[in-house]
Amino acid sequence: MSSILTVSQLNRYISFKLKDDIKLRGILVKGEISGFTNHYKTGHFYFTLKDGESMIKAVMFNNFASRLKFMPENGMSVIVSGNVQVFERDGVYQIYATDMQPDGLGALYMAYEQLKDKLSKEGLFDADHKKQLPPFPRKIGIVTSPGAAALQDMINIISRRYPIAEITVFQALVQGENAPDSICRAISMADLCGLDLIIVGRGGGSAEDLFCFNSEKIARAVYMCETPVISAVGHETDTTIIDFVSDLRAPTPSAAAELAVPDISVLRSAVTGLEKKLYSVFSGYLDKRQAEIGRYADKISSLSPSAVLDKNEAVLSEKTKHLENAANGYINSRENKLANLVVRLDLLSPLKIMSKGYSLVYNSSDMIVRNADDLCKGDHVRIRLEHGGADAEITEIFPERM
Repeated sequence: MSSILTVSQLNRYISFKLKDDIKLRGILVKGEISGFTNHYKTGHFYFTLKDGESMIKAVMFNNFASRLKFMPENGMSVIVSGNVQVFERDGVYQIYATDMQPDGLGALYMAYEQLKDKLSKEGLFDADHKKQLPPFPRKIGIVTSPGAAALQDMINIISRRYPIAEITVFQALVQGENAPDSICRAISMADLCGLDLIIVGRGGGSAEDLFCFNSEKIARAVYMCETPVISAVGHETDTTIIDFVSDLRAPTPSAAAELAVPDISVLRSAVTGLEKKLYSVFSGYLDKRQAEIGRYADKISSLSPSAVLDKNEAVLSEKTKHLENAANGYINSRENKLANLVVRLDLLSPLKIMSKGYSLVYNSSDMIVRNADDLCKGDHVRIRLEHGGADAEITEIFPERM
């Protein structure tokens, strides 16, 4: 007769059997996650794997769960590796998972997409939060590996384009498990140094090499940074989480250096152009003001007593000259008229007539005798000649000749 077993003994026996079964160690099981729970205190994952016909419970303890690059979700198809054992208390066999990979999608990419979606919903990528880069930064910090070729490229470009900039390098690991913490410390230190701009980045590499820049820690460190940040990770085709959070994403470290500072030769040309424009505008302004001052000076001069007196003197002089000309003209006209009258009077003078052989006869009353009828025989008359005269007696009167 078989011995009687307790439930505990039975479950323990089954557990020993399963543990001894090599085929149930390190197995790979493909299925869809359901009933996923992330225990907030312990960090253990509890879930169920299922396919179209069956299901099995699974657990992943914190020491394994913390190593995952992504966060499992319900409905996600995964491949779980682990051991099948019995949970003796409940008599339930389940998979004790030691690793998990997305089925058909890389774990790194899955983690990248999940974190990007999470941070985007929190607003870490919002354009309103991004800070404007200073147009003329004097102090620039670079967070990268001191031995990186990209570092020297950035220093050379900044020094050539904008030699007045002061560059400070903050050393950090740029790949590996310890890189996120190292980069976060360097960013925090740089943010406390009163810089105008920070460049965070490294040269190209594999997706795994660059994956540290997909760290949530780095994303939040950049988001909290008060200094504007330019991300410059890998090549143009490489996009990491820091690129979405930073204030400006540069396709390469060299491009970041060019975007960070202006070209001093271009600035010199611009300043020269502005100087010429300013000189032209100022010269035009001075000419305009001087012309205006000249007009005001002329106006003031025209209103001064001396100017009014000079103007009136000029008018008086002109009037006087005009009056003199008019008077001279009038006098000349009168003199000419008088001369004409003198000539006419001279022509009509009796003396002028007598010079031609004529004479004047006066009666006893000294009246000029004009007609023979005014005389009588025996009248005494006085005859006046051109030179001298004579007295005569009328002895005979002759009638007027026809």
